[in-house]
Amino acid sequence: MNPIERRALILRRLQRDGKVGLNELAQELGVSSMTIRRDLRQLMDQGIATISVGTAYLTDQGTGTIAVAAVDEQDQVVPRRKRSIGQRAAQLVDDGDTIIIDCGTTTSELLKCIGAKRLTIITNSIPVAALVGANPNVKLIYAPGEYSEDSHGLIGPLAVNFFHTLRVDKAFLGAHGFDAVGGANEPVLGDGTAKRAMLESAARSYLLVDSSKYGNVHFMALSKLSDFSCVITDDDFPAGKRSELEAACNEVIYA
Repeated sequence: MNPIERRALILRRLQRDGKVGLNELAQELGVSSMTIRRDLRQLMDQGIATISVGTAYLTDQGTGTIAVAAVDEQDQVVPRRKRSIGQRAAQLVDDGDTIIIDCGTTTSELLKCIGAKRLTIITNSIPVAALVGANPNVKLIYAPGEYSEDSHGLIGPLAVNFFHTLRVDKAFLGAHGFDAVGGANEPVLGDGTAKRAMLESAARSYLLVDSSKYGNVHFMALSKLSDFSCVITDDDFPAGKRSELEAACNEVIYA
């Protein structure tokens, strides 16, 4: 088991029980207590866990938002616009679907609204995997790759090659920036190439982006907006910019 998989298991255990002993984790995972402390240090740095007298505790216990907070440490409370986008995206998921869910706070929001649908979910996101882990109706497939601190997900050639082997019903992707001319874009090369592979593997693809990201331009061009089946943004998107956005897209949903 690699460190990324181990930390995901620790996070799921904390979300289930609220706390767990360090020695108990070390015995269960077959590693030293020092290794467990290093893993927990990563979670502590993200504000997810604390350690006291040999026991790890989940912070903000029971809120259900802690894994999302790990994706974007500046978002202490998930904004209303991201919740509305996630809720609308969840309506597009059908029982029995096989779907890809990308890294990010907005894509994580749709998980809270899938209800009792029976799904196969494929992801490269550690927080998404942790949120899915407790759902008995979901079959989880975790992508391989190199850990990215920027997205809290797995990227690189292993992830890209993995997604290129798939054919799924739907993919739900995020982006750090988007506009009508340049399309969706990302600040990190590895994140962008993984997202492009996800996009290409899906029969239908959805870009989930809140209106504050419109006009943001970053290092890597991910894809034209017309390469997505649909762009879902929030209803706060500027009225004066809607016509140019709609002209660049196959479909736009304002949630």
